[in-house]
Amino acid sequence: MTIGDLAALLRQDAVLSAKVIASASSRISMVSTRQGLLLSALQTLGVEEVRGIALNSALIGATVRSAADWYKIRQLWRHAVLTAQMAQALAVKTAYADSEEAYLAGLLHDIGRNALWAGYPADYINVQANSQDEGVLMARESRLLGVNHAEVGGAIARSWGMRSFLADAIRYHHETATRLTNAHPLLRIVSVAQHLTELDENKPHDAQMLSLLNLSPADAQAVAQLAHERLHEAEHSLGLNSEPVAELADTATRTEEGERRRHRADPGRVSPSAQEVADQRVREKLAERVRDMVMFDTLKNGMFAAVDNAAWRGALNHSLQAAFGLKDVMLFLPQGRDGMLRGVGEAAEGLASQILIPPDDPYSMLALTLRQGQPAHSLQPDTTALTVLDEQVIGLTGKSGMLCLPLLDTGVPMGLVVCGIDQADVALLDERLPLLTRFIRQAARALRQKQAVKAASAPRNEQARKIMHEVNNPLNIVKNYLRILGAKLPQDDPAHGDLKIITDEIDRVGSLLKGLLGGQTNGNKAVAAAVDINRLVLEVVGLLKPTLLTPGRVQVETLLAADLPELLSDAGQIKQILHNLIKNAAEAMSEGGKLRLATSRLQQGPDMWVELRIEDSGPGIPEAIRTQLFRPLATTKDGDHAGLGLSIVHGLVKGLGGVIECEAQPVGTAFIVRLPANGKRH
Repeated sequence: MTIGDLAALLRQDAVLSAKVIASASSRISMVSTRQGLLLSALQTLGVEEVRGIALNSALIGATVRSAADWYKIRQLWRHAVLTAQMAQALAVKTAYADSEEAYLAGLLHDIGRNALWAGYPADYINVQANSQDEGVLMARESRLLGVNHAEVGGAIARSWGMRSFLADAIRYHHETATRLTNAHPLLRIVSVAQHLTELDENKPHDAQMLSLLNLSPADAQAVAQLAHERLHEAEHSLGLNSEPVAELADTATRTEEGERRRHRADPGRVSPSAQEVADQRVREKLAERVRDMVMFDTLKNGMFAAVDNAAWRGALNHSLQAAFGLKDVMLFLPQGRDGMLRGVGEAAEGLASQILIPPDDPYSMLALTLRQGQPAHSLQPDTTALTVLDEQVIGLTGKSGMLCLPLLDTGVPMGLVVCGIDQADVALLDERLPLLTRFIRQAARALRQKQAVKAASAPRNEQARKIMHEVNNPLNIVKNYLRILGAKLPQDDPAHGDLKIITDEIDRVGSLLKGLLGGQTNGNKAVAAAVDINRLVLEVVGLLKPTLLTPGRVQVETLLAADLPELLSDAGQIKQILHNLIKNAAEAMSEGGKLRLATSRLQQGPDMWVELRIEDSGPGIPEAIRTQLFRPLATTKDGDHAGLGLSIVHGLVKGLGGVIECEAQPVGTAFIVRLPANGKRH
């Protein structure tokens, strides 16, 4: 499934969309762009993480208990999607710049209702009872819960810290036309969409509401018809039949009322039927299965995402404790040619590293478990007599017994995980053993992958060290000649500036080589220091002007703000970002053109940012390529360009805690880089 496919699905679900945006906004500053907030959030998180969010949300549906609850959830969904379609149609009708933002605001306008239902499930069912009118519902919410769903939804969206009026559109979607007269267009669009969604054939339009967008009744009718058609298309694509909904509502209401009457008459008579009990068990089993799927995927991904063996061990310990309650974990891995297992890490205050387990020991439970390849614990009734070595390891755990988990991948022993347990843990362990067995096999596979990568990279690292040594020699020679040349020039000679630029670039090459050798992606680790980004812009332009810009007939315009906040960042990496983006822009204008560089300060909530814009007058970038622009090999260039430049830039910006966007313009392309002031990471 692609990001585009996910976006199409999430556009039909307010709760999932909200969770995805909230998760993405916790990592980067979300900004409304032409591609839409939702797509930006999906690109930030990736398919796997969104899949995990969706599976977690499925738990809610799996534990819904009554037909009435299903009906109410269905109605909330229909209302959200219909309002979203109305809002998008109104945005197009009124020439609002961002119809995707309008759709999302309509989809999320009632997200506060979902939040109140999730937070107060029992109370909110009573709040919603027989409240067909939204005004009545809002009054009940405020009276019974102390807050209404519009206020809650606005607060949720505001917590995402986006540069958008989305939160205000949610907060004020039930305001009167009089109060909304001069409000931002997005607020008026969502309020009118909400109004049209609530209308039925017997209810006339509110002329004041329509006047907010200069709509005639005929316009409103056309928008409503289009939105209903798109809602039916969405229902059909998801396999939902809209016809029986009313009948289900009546049935659910009659069932609930009948239950209440019977309960009032004689509570002792009300008992679930055998079928109801069976259905409830099925729902509970489904909820458990979904929960296990979510947990297993999360744990597995954490193991495979670990960058090295130490990170893998950390993920292993965290997963065993979080998912299975196993805290006292020791890891034994083969050491040396004889295959003896030795404790790894600081488990048991470092004493585990002094334990050696011979894998061919015929009596030890530890060695026997490894050879049999199946988890086992020492508190089983049929456990054979333990050796002193076994009891030593149990003693290190501080518990009365141990659980042995063999790490095997395709039948090959990778090591042994030992966890301390007590008798009270046995019943839960027996219940969770199948999932634990699956998890430990994935952990072994992830470990084998890490070891294979390490083994394969060892010769390359040695070769890289040799290359770096050989490259450093001529670099140092060039630097020495530059110093000699500088000493021969008069002190006031302007060529000193050029020599300094060349020396700095040689130092930057050396830093890049060291960073690559040390395993840092895209160069060496950022070292925060006070940075004057305006000076860096001028330096890089000065460096590239005589060799790239002037020969390419590229005119340069700089608009550098004087009021920039202090920027604590890495000057070398910012210069690399500038170098790549300016070079790309110049190459895009093969017949010459105009390059514009601008800096400005940007306030987003409590955070201050520095924004850098690099705009060119080239032919632009097709939309299909823009969606995957920061991936390696996404290039339209010919010749020897590998398409890695923008991928490197993206990694550098992200490493500095910033964000980068590509923006299509009527003429040319703009890249926007935002970096946090004072070195704050987002």
